[in-house]
Amino acid sequence: MSSTTKEVERDVDGSTHENGSRDAAVAEVAEERLLTSNFVFATLANFANSFGVQMLVATMPVYVLRLGGNQTDVGLVGGAVACAALLCRPFIGWLTDAWRRRPLVLIGTAGYGLASGVYLLAGSIPGLLLGRVVHGVGLSCYTTAANAYLADIAPPPRRAEAMGIFAATQDLGLITGPAIGFSLVGVIGFQRLFYVSAALAVLAFGISLFARERRPRPAAPHPPWSPRTGIVAIEALPIAWTALCLGLGFGPVNAFIAIFAQSRGIENPGFYFTVQALALLVSRTFAGRVADRHGRAFAIVPGVILMAAALALLPLAYDFPHFVISASLFGLGFGSSQPATMALLIDRVRPAHRGLATSTYFTGFDAGISTGAFLLGLVSQHWGFGAMWPLAAACTLMGLAGILGDRHRPTLPTPDPGRP
Repeated sequence: MSSTTKEVERDVDGSTHENGSRDAAVAEVAEERLLTSNFVFATLANFANSFGVQMLVATMPVYVLRLGGNQTDVGLVGGAVACAALLCRPFIGWLTDAWRRRPLVLIGTAGYGLASGVYLLAGSIPGLLLGRVVHGVGLSCYTTAANAYLADIAPPPRRAEAMGIFAATQDLGLITGPAIGFSLVGVIGFQRLFYVSAALAVLAFGISLFARERRPRPAAPHPPWSPRTGIVAIEALPIAWTALCLGLGFGPVNAFIAIFAQSRGIENPGFYFTVQALALLVSRTFAGRVADRHGRAFAIVPGVILMAAALALLPLAYDFPHFVISASLFGLGFGSSQPATMALLIDRVRPAHRGLATSTYFTGFDAGISTGAFLLGLVSQHWGFGAMWPLAAACTLMGLAGILGDRHRPTLPTPDPGRP
């Protein structure tokens, strides 16, 4: 006879409920425990991947110019990753649900390492574009599967907090990566920088091997991929629109802030990414809990407004303090809005469709980054950065329409079968 049965029998005999209440309390605490070994491994791998990627994001525009490219080439190379990821998302999202999360995490991390090898061998803009395509495929696999995996292991009452912590490890890579990347370029050159980024991808791959799958295998086979059911999750479209608009603001920052800062006399543009990431890290520490306690929009709406304000400020930035203010506002805004939108997305979809829904979200984000980097790059080429940054701010504000379109949709009460 189990101890629980014995407790029930004693209750029937008229004894107190103290032991049963204690057991229930312990079970509840365990049920909502966030810092499990799987969560730790996932976040450590996320940091290693981010560190390597952010070194390249910050320095790649300068490398493109060194190879003889122009600002349009910078936008093309900057947007190629998101464009390649965008093309892969529909199939990767379906595969994440039909197969498993962990193999795709490993494939994505391996893609990061392979891309660094292509950058190492490339000596021209077309060669860089090939590497960015490989990088985009890896990005599509890793971000889709890793975020779906995180949703599987996160306690639902702490979902936004989990998304925030997971993203915070990525922010740590953003804090260290750009500044260290520029420093390494000055000391050892771009070629050895690519060796370092490849080594970090190998490290992330090794860490990811220790994270175990926690989603039970479905009882029935997953429906085959089709254009009607495998491209996007319809219920995720309002949030995907918000993600697209966030990407429209994020894309030109990634592609052009280094060049823009240098044109304004800032010697090491990597500091912008460092300040931005510090602000991101600060906002991640409280925005997730705020979104869990007060609702997702309570974190998303102010975050979008802060991002737009940061972009609108850039034409006025002629010195270091103004760039610091812009980077801080952008980091606080994105750090508040992005994890809350991801949590809202998971709230709205069934567990069996999390992979496709996550893919739909990142399809919007990737489309925004690639469009923002390329088309807004054309704007900067013809009308200058003074026109591009306010336009990027206006595009970011349009993301609020996605929250308005989603506000009347109910949160699914379905229990989470992916919990351990």
